Amino acid sequence: MISATQIRVGQILKINNTLFRVLKVQHITPGKGNAVVQTELRNLKTKNKDNMRFRSAETVEQADVTTQNVNFLYQEDTLYHFMDPATFEQMEISKDVLEDILVYLTPETTLTVSSYEGTAVSVTLPPKLAFEVVECDPPTKGMAGAAKSARLSNTMTVKVPLFIKEGDRIVVDTVSGEYLEKG
Repeated sequence: MISATQIRVGQILKINNTLFRVLKVQHITPGKGNAVVQTELRNLKTKNKDNMRFRSAETVEQADVTTQNVNFLYQEDTLYHFMDPATFEQMEISKDVLEDILVYLTPETTLTVSSYEGTAVSVTLPPKLAFEVVECDPPTKGMAGAAKSARLSNTMTVKVPLFIKEGDRIVVDTVSGEYLEKG
């Protein structure tokens, strides 16, 4: 059991015998009244998002999950194959567990898989990943802070600064999907 103020993004919580992954957390302290923790959770069984509010004095059960780092190998229909780089043990994870991060999966990407009772329930990406720009307008000079659209090697489109050109590698924030830096 953890205090509601200890809830963090990415944790797996067990509420009423249902597993939820924490997507967003906001600690709210009103001028009058008690502090609360507002959370956005994803039900791992139904894949629905739920908003739940906890009083700061409440406790919540954190699910007993095991985590391991794995590398993405390949996709076969709706199954994605991963390998533990330490033991070379392979595992399969279905598409429905990965739906939020599929756009970021490229071979050799290292992820963290959380398993509950031997079943993969959540996958966490590194906070930032690098991709090649495959299509964008030519570089130009312009106003500071101006941006243009660029299509990346993973088919994702992001806003980038005007100096970025085709063939550049850029770093993308995997939480927000935004450009971070040239890399």
